[in-house]
Amino acid sequence: MTTTADLAARLRAMPDDALERLVAARRLPTAALAETGPQHITDFFDLAEALRTDEAVDAAVEHLPRATVLALRDGGAVDALGPAIELGLADEDGAVDDAVAARVAAHPDLTTLDRPGGPDRPRPAAPGPDAADQDRARGTGAEQAFSTMTVLAELLRAVDAGDVRELVKGGIGTPLARTLGERIGADAEVVPGRLELLDRIGFADPDTGRWVLTDAGRTWLLASWPDRWGSLVSAWSGTLPPAVHEVLALADGDLHDLVPLGRWAYPAGARWLDALLLEVAGAAASLGLSVDGVLTDTGRALLDGDTGPAAQDLPGTVDRVYLQHDLTVIAPGPLAPVDDDALRTVAVLEAPGLAARYRISEDTLRAAFHAGNSRDDLLAVLGRLSATGIPQPLAYLIDQVAGRNGSIVVDRGPGGVGTEVRGSADQLDLVGVDAELRQLAWERPDLTTLTTRYPPHVVHTALEDQRYPAVLTTAARPETHHGPPGRRSPAGRSPEQAAHALVERLRLTTQRGDAEPEQEWLGRQIDLAVRGRTPIRVTVRMPDGSERPFTIVPTSVAAGRVRGRDTGVDVERTLPLSLVVSVESDA
Repeated sequence: MTTTADLAARLRAMPDDALERLVAARRLPTAALAETGPQHITDFFDLAEALRTDEAVDAAVEHLPRATVLALRDGGAVDALGPAIELGLADEDGAVDDAVAARVAAHPDLTTLDRPGGPDRPRPAAPGPDAADQDRARGTGAEQAFSTMTVLAELLRAVDAGDVRELVKGGIGTPLARTLGERIGADAEVVPGRLELLDRIGFADPDTGRWVLTDAGRTWLLASWPDRWGSLVSAWSGTLPPAVHEVLALADGDLHDLVPLGRWAYPAGARWLDALLLEVAGAAASLGLSVDGVLTDTGRALLDGDTGPAAQDLPGTVDRVYLQHDLTVIAPGPLAPVDDDALRTVAVLEAPGLAARYRISEDTLRAAFHAGNSRDDLLAVLGRLSATGIPQPLAYLIDQVAGRNGSIVVDRGPGGVGTEVRGSADQLDLVGVDAELRQLAWERPDLTTLTTRYPPHVVHTALEDQRYPAVLTTAARPETHHGPPGRRSPAGRSPEQAAHALVERLRLTTQRGDAEPEQEWLGRQIDLAVRGRTPIRVTVRMPDGSERPFTIVPTSVAAGRVRGRDTGVDVERTLPLSLVVSVESDA
């Protein structure tokens, strides 16, 4: 028989790091891990009791694989019980905790579970498709992956522009979902799920209320299409728990019946695993890994970290676009992400897809100039990407907007010191002799450059005050300091942090003195035996210095004494608690 005192002793003897892993893995309620409150854990006995409750045992058994569950129910080798031992459900010798054995025996999903010696595989391996079907599936999967990646990329750009905000209660509102859906060319119902995926894989972060683009998301936006696909699948796969990976391995590429397969692999895990496996099957389809419920060869390769087949399946990119006289830009095929990013400095996407349509306008040009691009920068980008040159109406519009908004560029000086102002020779002639700007003490290293020791934002403000068409480059703008987030409070502790704090607290309670902790420990052991009416072996130090064991069923602990019935001679004994040397379960 295993008692709470036995488990408490094992927990107390564990190294801190192992104990922290056990506590975190057992998913105890927040109230139990809190530092105060009626349910908080104060010592190892409280921890042992919390781990032996029906809810805690069920939560642990739900995450055990088939072989371990069978070993818990029917008895088995210590190797099979390894995961259960790590969770404190059995001791190092393979003895299963009584509370665990009782819950496993009563679990409705385990009472009809087949006995040891059953089939090693839940189903036969599915026959693979022929070469023609596989080629068609790879093409279909690549099209779906391209569509999904396009949607995700547009959502990341909306995030980067500051257009995605959370509601106070969490999530995004229906009007915003509809607006984003129109922007990315997808149904509004798809938007929340895609944003959740971006959050889960770490490409975007909603924790401040206004979503922000992470470094990983920014890197992904500029990666090639095959690398995009590969890193997206890798990031998604990395968020899946080991149980899901185990079920996917059992499925061997056939995702049609993941739920029954999950219940075979994790017999008690239906409550948490069923919905997750359905979600995984849907995500695999949306990421282009599976078609009609079967992993493609490319999907298998991507899950193994190989992007070679992805490069063969995805549509080839184009390096030229068509600039129209009506200021639209037509891409006859998918652009490389770096080219798409360059084109977006001067244009906005109107129609995403394999053949995308962009539009240039006075507003987009003005935004480009305000972002720090010069007229020559824009002409260089358009000249590099255009297959037919730059139409006259577009060239005229660029000159017109540049003359009003961006013909003078204000940047950091050489080595990041001072300011460098670039523009035409005629413009800088006027700036250099302007009496209102004389205090800037200009120097002119060449006809198209002015320099000064003053910081860029001061120079830019002075030029704007005198109505010069000056723009400040992004790199030259001063750092902005944002206030605290307005929606969310700081995130709570992670399970690992809560477990670490609990273990530290428990160690402190047993280190307040030299003798006192042991007396408290013995007292708690006896108190548990009183409540459980279980026999214990009490070793008492006698007046002559010898030690004598008594086997008693304790009935009370009070006033520094323990009362109980001596099972050997059937008499009532009262023993001073201060003379008790050790207490062992005799059940």
